[in-house]
Amino acid sequence: MLRIHAGRKRKNVLPVVAIAYLILLWFWILYRGSLPPLNLFSSFSGPSDVFDFSPLKSEAIQKVCAAVEWNPDIVFTCDRSVGGVGNIRNSVLHCVRYAISAGASLVIPRIVIRNPKDVAIIRTKELVELDYMFDRRHFVESLRLSCPQLRLYNTITDVPNYKAAQKKVGTTLDPARIMDRVPHYGLAHPEDFQQQFYEWLKKHFPDATTGTTVVALARLYLQYPIYTDSEVFALRFGEILKFRADVRKLATVALVKMSKAFSLPKLLIGNYAKEAFFGAHLRTEKDAVDGFSKFELSAYSVQSKLYLEHAASTDMKVLYVASGNATEISKFADDARNANMTVITKHDLLEGEDLRKLNALTWDQQALVDFLVLSKSSYFAGVGHTSFALNIALLRHRWARAKNHLNGPQQISDDLSVIFGKVHARMEYVNNMWP
Repeated sequence: MLRIHAGRKRKNVLPVVAIAYLILLWFWILYRGSLPPLNLFSSFSGPSDVFDFSPLKSEAIQKVCAAVEWNPDIVFTCDRSVGGVGNIRNSVLHCVRYAISAGASLVIPRIVIRNPKDVAIIRTKELVELDYMFDRRHFVESLRLSCPQLRLYNTITDVPNYKAAQKKVGTTLDPARIMDRVPHYGLAHPEDFQQQFYEWLKKHFPDATTGTTVVALARLYLQYPIYTDSEVFALRFGEILKFRADVRKLATVALVKMSKAFSLPKLLIGNYAKEAFFGAHLRTEKDAVDGFSKFELSAYSVQSKLYLEHAASTDMKVLYVASGNATEISKFADDARNANMTVITKHDLLEGEDLRKLNALTWDQQALVDFLVLSKSSYFAGVGHTSFALNIALLRHRWARAKNHLNGPQQISDDLSVIFGKVHARMEYVNNMWP
């Protein structure tokens, strides 16, 4: 009897439980899209990676690649990218764009890392793979989808008869040396690169016009006018590069911690945070002091005053600051405190295992975390002699309402960012830096 009775109970109860479960599941599915990504009232740590995005499939890039006459026997290498993330990112993108222009194959670019004991020494000749900064798989897949005609080689040893192929051209190629340039603009006629490249090759290395030939590209930085093809191409091309997963996740954790600590629940929503935090790049590290001392804006006293005054005008009290100079970050925090503002850094926000992972990264790899967090800031400020700040401001300009960002009162001025400096100064960045 007990068995039968128990069995009848299961028949009556289980459908009710199942129905209740399905109703709850339906409500969860229905409303989860409207829930904020961060629940401030639970122990949930938030999303793991808000900076992830799918490989790029761009019709604008496909159109350009389809119009090129390709010669896969010509193989470009790109092993001269030096400097900080702004320099290296733009250099790698230039390498890809030149390979497309020439209709050449490309060995996946490598990066020259700086001297860890003296960050001002960037030309060390010590090479690392692309994934030192970027997501290699994303890079390969984006080019497969957006430019399938471009043949990629993982390493130089994958190139057929690579030793012989390397000996054919005994010098590095700097495209700017075989092309006409316009000051502050870049190549005068980038569309002519393929023709002029083959003329150069035939004239100086006639044996290289047949069979597999490897051509080493020089450092490419601010040469190729990004609006050569179309605005859509210019604004999307940089998406073939995505930062490596570990730094994306650390940047996400930093945002989650900031959101919780300062009650900023909308911080992770959208391309940038609205009315949440002010971002500043304090460019006073040793390499900047050594290289830009002649610029008035290179001084801490000038930068800190500009940033604090601008932050005060936004009414935001939380300032996320990026700098490799810990001493001056501390000084800036004191100055901000006197103005009733709070300075926060990635080292303040990350803790435990996350902080250990951050500290295990190199100086430039840690800067990637700052780059991502600052890209999400409600308002961003930097100075015009650093590619790091300019790259962030130009990236964010895609989402700005004000489109006349080059008409003052500063070097770059829109509703999302300000780059302090003279109006129309250093236009080579604006014309030749991929956002």
